[in-house]
Amino acid sequence: MRDPAFDVIFDTQRIFRSLLDAMANPGRIITLPDIRIKTPAANMHPLLLLMTLLDHEVSFCVMGGAQTQVTEYLKTNTWSKESRLENSDFVLVYGGSSHGLIRGARVGTLEYPDEGATVIYDTDSIGDGGGDVLLKLSGPGIADKCMIGARGIEQNEIENVLMMQDYPLGLDLIFSDNAGRIACIPRSTTVKVI
Repeated sequence: MRDPAFDVIFDTQRIFRSLLDAMANPGRIITLPDIRIKTPAANMHPLLLLMTLLDHEVSFCVMGGAQTQVTEYLKTNTWSKESRLENSDFVLVYGGSSHGLIRGARVGTLEYPDEGATVIYDTDSIGDGGGDVLLKLSGPGIADKCMIGARGIEQNEIENVLMMQDYPLGLDLIFSDNAGRIACIPRSTTVKVI
């Protein structure tokens, strides 16, 4: 049964606007609208993002956490299909690490770079400093340079992702924390782990 707390039209528009703002301004921390859905996951915010992004034309993969319950919840609420990591358009990673499996995600091709996956990391917290990982960002959408810190994600995970980035190929990243904040790092962004 679909989650009645999520308005497919109104809530999707509000979340999508927040997501566009975060993607256009890499590293900027944006707070998602306060929408209280009942999910099988401790942090509902990554699921709000996926309920906005998924539909019957795209596929997704959930790694870690309450994987089976979250997958069923997303299939019921979005009509999207679960897929293997290497075929997924969207990947949700719980627990701060895919344990190296993220290297199997799609990075697109030179002919179709837009076929690279978007990876959402469920983190404890994100901010402009501190955390388990501190990243220095530069590139399109960033005036000079910016710093973003994330708690609840392993440095090895970020290093694995950075090894895959070869613009225009690579992964688009979204960090989502327990307080409803998100920060995006598109594949066009230059990232250094500090």
